[in-house]
Amino acid sequence: MFGKASESTFHGIEQGAEMTQAAGSRPAKTGQWSESALRVLKERYLMKDETGVRETPEEMCWRVAVAIAKAEEQWGRSETEARQVAESFYDVMVEGKFLPNSPTMMNAGKENGMQYSACFVLPVEDSMEGIFEAVKRAAIIHQSGGGTGFAFSRLRPKDTLVKSTGGKASGPISFLRVFNAATEAVKQGGARRGANMGILKVDHPDILEFIDCKLDGGITNFNISVAATETFMDALAKDEAYELVDPHTKSVTGHLQAREVFQRIVQAAWRTGDPGMVFIDRINTSSANPVQQDELIEATNPCVPGDTWIMTDVGPRQVLDLLGKPFRAIVDGAGHASGLDGFFKTGTRPLVCLRTVEGYSLRLTADHQVRRVTRLTRYVSEAEWTEAGQLRPGDRVLLHDHRELTGWAGAYTEGEGYLVGLLVGDGTLKNDKAVLSVWCPEVVAVANGPSEIGESGASAVMQAAWNYAQALPHRSDFKGWLPVSGRTEFRLSLAYLRNLAGELGMAPGRKDITPTLEQASSAFYRGFLRGLFDADGSVQGSQEKGVSVRLSQSDRERLLATQRMLLRLGIVSTLYEGRRPSQVRMLPDQRGGLRGYATAEQHELVISGDNLLRFAERVGFSDSNKALRLRTLCSAYRRMVNRERFTVRVVSVTDAGMEDVYDAQVPGVHAFDANGLYAHNCGEQPLGPNDACNLGSVNLARFYLPSIPVDARVTERIDWAGLEQVVRTAVRFLDDVIDVNPYPLQDIIEEVRSNRRIGLGVMGWADLLLELGLPYDSAEAVTLGDEIMGFIQQIGHDASEKLAEARGPFPRWSRSIYKGKKPLRNSTVTTIAPTGTISIIVGCSSGIEPIFAVAFSHIVGDRHLTFVNPIFEDVAKRRGFYSEELMRRVAEQGTVRGLEGVPEDVQRVFVTAHEIDPAWHVKMQSAFQKQTDNGVSKTINLSHSATPDEIAKAYMMAYELGCLGITVFRDGCKGTQVLHLGTGAKPALSDAEGPALGDIEVVAQREAPQAIPIVMKMGREAALKVKPRPRTVKGVTYRAETPLGTAFVTVNQNGEGEPFEVFASVGKAGSDTSAVSEAIGRLISMILRLPSPMSPRERVEQIVSQLSGIGGGRPMGFGKGRVRSLPDAIAQVLSEHIGLTEPGVQEMRAALGKATQKVGDMCPDCGSATLVYEEGCQKCYSCGFSEC
Repeated sequence: MFGKASESTFHGIEQGAEMTQAAGSRPAKTGQWSESALRVLKERYLMKDETGVRETPEEMCWRVAVAIAKAEEQWGRSETEARQVAESFYDVMVEGKFLPNSPTMMNAGKENGMQYSACFVLPVEDSMEGIFEAVKRAAIIHQSGGGTGFAFSRLRPKDTLVKSTGGKASGPISFLRVFNAATEAVKQGGARRGANMGILKVDHPDILEFIDCKLDGGITNFNISVAATETFMDALAKDEAYELVDPHTKSVTGHLQAREVFQRIVQAAWRTGDPGMVFIDRINTSSANPVQQDELIEATNPCVPGDTWIMTDVGPRQVLDLLGKPFRAIVDGAGHASGLDGFFKTGTRPLVCLRTVEGYSLRLTADHQVRRVTRLTRYVSEAEWTEAGQLRPGDRVLLHDHRELTGWAGAYTEGEGYLVGLLVGDGTLKNDKAVLSVWCPEVVAVANGPSEIGESGASAVMQAAWNYAQALPHRSDFKGWLPVSGRTEFRLSLAYLRNLAGELGMAPGRKDITPTLEQASSAFYRGFLRGLFDADGSVQGSQEKGVSVRLSQSDRERLLATQRMLLRLGIVSTLYEGRRPSQVRMLPDQRGGLRGYATAEQHELVISGDNLLRFAERVGFSDSNKALRLRTLCSAYRRMVNRERFTVRVVSVTDAGMEDVYDAQVPGVHAFDANGLYAHNCGEQPLGPNDACNLGSVNLARFYLPSIPVDARVTERIDWAGLEQVVRTAVRFLDDVIDVNPYPLQDIIEEVRSNRRIGLGVMGWADLLLELGLPYDSAEAVTLGDEIMGFIQQIGHDASEKLAEARGPFPRWSRSIYKGKKPLRNSTVTTIAPTGTISIIVGCSSGIEPIFAVAFSHIVGDRHLTFVNPIFEDVAKRRGFYSEELMRRVAEQGTVRGLEGVPEDVQRVFVTAHEIDPAWHVKMQSAFQKQTDNGVSKTINLSHSATPDEIAKAYMMAYELGCLGITVFRDGCKGTQVLHLGTGAKPALSDAEGPALGDIEVVAQREAPQAIPIVMKMGREAALKVKPRPRTVKGVTYRAETPLGTAFVTVNQNGEGEPFEVFASVGKAGSDTSAVSEAIGRLISMILRLPSPMSPRERVEQIVSQLSGIGGGRPMGFGKGRVRSLPDAIAQVLSEHIGLTEPGVQEMRAALGKATQKVGDMCPDCGSATLVYEEGCQKCYSCGFSEC
């Protein structure tokens, strides 16, 4: 990271390279690459063939620049103009001012079919097929160099019944392990290992198992986070319980105390660094989710009551009829399968009633979403999902358009429907029969058959009813239509119709449109509506005033039901309430005179516009007069009738009491027809399913102006103009990536190009602060972070706006949070992403992290190299306190805090990650988050001594300061071996905390995990167990220098002064190095405690003979002091111990040499002790190895 490469190292690459010829020779500008950068580039980025590396770093930059600039040709750029763009891309990369994420650097221009994005979000559906489809997709993405994020919150809880198989569900954590194993098996193009993020909502019934799932160390390829809802955080603040909700049934399965769950999260994070927390409701409503109507993680359960009408492929059904039953929802005339459990109860909740001007209404929870119209022109209709509680009078909402629905099967015929329609309109239901009445003034003769009825509108009705009645079973005394003496009324009595009405739920005095009637076939619908409109309907209006079909009734509920039935046939209507008030009116008495009749308030249902044509086609009139009038008026129109837009206006949203409520999942369309309105289903949609983000980072350290005096204002010492130019170039670069990226899956291509997310972030932030002389943990640094990221956000959005002017906005812009503002080319522009190896390539600090150490060392071949932060070295020289001896001491200590010879103000500036109070980590993250579209990747690094309470405070502070999430990592949090003094405990010894050379401690070791009894055959083959361990033992602790760092080896003795057990500690607790040393100690201890005819001393001699001389890659020392490896060092300690004249109180011989302070764990790639945890991922400062 620090320093420059040697000429020989760079020349070695250049000699074997071949020039990239894709767009002519590359520009002449060259870069400066450190030895660490070249090592990383050779290993992972530069093109190779069978002879080795064949590309220089500059040629890599040109390869990438040319490949990405090809997108310019899609927008009318000439070849010359495209090369100019490529040169601008090249310049910012080769100058170390900007780099895209690693997959772009690795794959662009290689024509290897590998994609260029770093992170993808994949949905995990709650089915075996859906789960393993996600596994397959993740494998494809990992193979192409990407990382993946998963929301497991949709998976049903462990041990719940799976109806399709009769078995029990495995639960999300078991499948998390499947994903982990699949990732382990995939090698990412030979360059990157699969990295994953797994999230589970805090209200999932398996949340406690999820929180603890990494404690046993089995899940190694996932970082995990708990998705905390506002409901949970509110319960935490009030110290209350919150509900656990089964994501499959949406039913409440139990309650947990929020405080206890939070403490469980904190304790797990203290021990392993996981889980982090993401504040999911905040993410949903932030710019991180710009298309909220299409991509929403729902933290609540929107619901409807049980009497809501749902349109299905077998006809209308009420919610209560669909409980636990899968169905096919009809959405805009097309069928969509529901979840396996159909509708399910979600609780008892307060409702609101959404009423419209046109009469349509729906009761639902306030958080249930409907489609609100955002734009309506003659040819365009656009809408977004909006919670019912957010609607205002005058808002337009969508109805379903079922005109493409040809019909549905079901009970009852068209003829039965027609007769029931006449009965409801102008009939009488008696105990023994149903009587239909028709007034036909032109008929004066007795009518016993259709041949004797005249040719009028009413007679046509009588004819139609007679025809349908003839097809019904009836008694032998059936006489057909009979006149009523002295009146123009005719009556038709049918016992069958009485029985049919009873089946439909009617009774004498109650001729309602019942739920059973609404569930009938579409054929019955057509007959029923024609009979009802023949009885009580009319055709009114003119060309000037407009034509309409009207149905007048005093029964409002009957008209509302009729309105619903019409809409299911694709016919929209409007209900006008109170058209005539209740009064006494003089009406014909059917005896040739008038009589006063009390009339109830009258309402009218009106059909107009092109709905008239649909009515005539699907329903029509049997009444010939009405049919003729409708046909004549419609054909006489001199202009096109108004086209139905299937929108209605909100008149009110009012409270509607408490009630049991229900919801369903409709995968894919995520909607259903609820009383005709377009309603969202409850299915949780992971944030941006199948979406990906193209990432890149600006190196802020490159914009420090050293020529400006140090006493100038901080902001005057930053190259703002240069930063603006690079930001604009970077935005263009990342947008071009979207158009040339060979995404691995078609679903991803469609989603990415609909949103066009990019994520421009920063790196080198800590280096810039060091140059400016600002401590990371200072208010000035936090303020500057807010200002500089705000500047990048402003310029980035402006650059995206200008791209939108030339290329158009992202396709979902009109449905995004940015509608009504200047269009953007990209739905998100900024993010703070992990910069891992790209920060090593450009030689700067990672992301917005503080520096991890002021100095570190590692071994390359036979060379022991020490790297001191060049900014510190430069400050030391300028300030006059530089010396080789001081640099050596800085390298030994790794930090300058308390180091004699370093001025206090310099100590204050050069603080390292573990020296910074966690609160300042969070404040810095919050400052950048405020100015960032997406999330901020930042690790809150804590010292090994940090307490769970400090982690809890960091989590709460992150929430309070507006962060979208938080990740913590306590140094050595993967586990520890604690040493005890007497009966009290003390922390495990580390390199810095161990006793001085030759110090001896009497210690009581903690009990090892319960051993499995080992049985050996001895003498008479008697079964003997491992010797039990006393509560307290005495021993000696030795300090020994090893190639892996300082080792502390404790040899404990039995009561006879013989070796009894050995404990070895090297490196930070929880590191791989520490694990290896602990394993060696445990195995030696087991050998010493096993029954054996050999004495403990003889066994130690055998152990020494096995371990002595084992060679490693980095031996140290010479002659008798040579230490070849960690096992060799332990053998030397044991040999020294058994050679003592009086066991237990002797000093070791002189140290092999001063140890250099280790920065982190041992790297599995290069072996250097410079593997650190930053930005949620482990990376090596020496070789660039990264787990992400």
